[in-house]
Amino acid sequence: MKVRSAVDLSHKLVALGVFVLMLVCFLLLHGIWRFVLTVPVVALLFWIYLGTYYELRDEYLYCRSGPFAEKIRYEDIKSAKLCMNFYSSMALSMKRIEIKVRKKGRVTGTTYISPVNRKKFLLELIARCQNLDRMEMQQS
Repeated sequence: MKVRSAVDLSHKLVALGVFVLMLVCFLLLHGIWRFVLTVPVVALLFWIYLGTYYELRDEYLYCRSGPFAEKIRYEDIKSAKLCMNFYSSMALSMKRIEIKVRKKGRVTGTTYISPVNRKKFLLELIARCQNLDRMEMQQS
């Protein structure tokens, strides 16, 4: 099950703002600098914007955000809940799912994802997690 990330209006406006800024820089700069300073930023922005998705695979949750990827084994997921925040993560929306991973008895990481239909995705995710300590459907 592969699901794209939801995208908030605020994220769309930031992306548009960066794109306009890069267009202005492209027009003002001359020579090779025009390409060196603008094209990589615009390419990365589009890659993240269009390439952020989540996939429930057989053994793990696969999260992709442009060039960044993460595999989270279902057996390592200890809690999953709906939340709202603006922390840096593989999410393009403030409405997210918080996933806490525990290995060797301690929490080793927290990942935030923002699938289009959070509640449905969360239910699909918890159905695959055998070691889940906590699951919350209420938004915090």
